[in-house]
Amino acid sequence: MWVLTTEEFIMNEFCSCGTNTVMKTSWTDHNPGRPYIAYERFKQINGCNYFVWIDPPICTRARQIIPGLLRRVNRFEEDLNRFEEEEKQIYVYNRTVSSKPSRFCNV
Repeated sequence: MWVLTTEEFIMNEFCSCGTNTVMKTSWTDHNPGRPYIAYERFKQINGCNYFVWIDPPICTRARQIIPGLLRRVNRFEEDLNRFEEEEKQIYVYNRTVSSKPSRFCNV
């Protein structure tokens, strides 16, 4: 049974120390998007070293391409967020300017 948490799945599988394991996804440049199962506190103080890859390694070419694509997507998302914020500021400015009476028109 899989239980969805914020960033990982808690598994009904236990490591050798008897603690739940979790399924996570690696986002390192060497293993982008690769799922693995590990001890809940893997790489933490007093944590055990239980770690298993779920699928085989990705090919060398994909390993070279994916990190660059992810960085590109992140840049596009940052640009989009910046443009949306600028658009909001322009909208507020235009509403402020258009709501002020004109000095040149006596209607």
